[in-house]
Amino acid sequence: MEETKSREEQYQEAKAMHQSLHDQLQALQDKPFLTAQEEQEVKVLKKKKLYYKDMMESLKER
Repeated sequence: MEETKSREEQYQEAKAMHQSLHDQLQALQDKPFLTAQEEQEVKVLKKKKLYYKDMMESLKER
């Protein structure tokens, strides 16, 4: 994220991305069966979601 944005703006962007990823992940997990491609997508979404959660925590600590 850009350094010119305030921490609050960065936090809000990270929070929005985290929520978006959560919603995508939930939609996939609600399916009764996942294809191999969808299972891979779940793994990627979880990693991205964790990245944004860590970013939010880091911004809170500053």
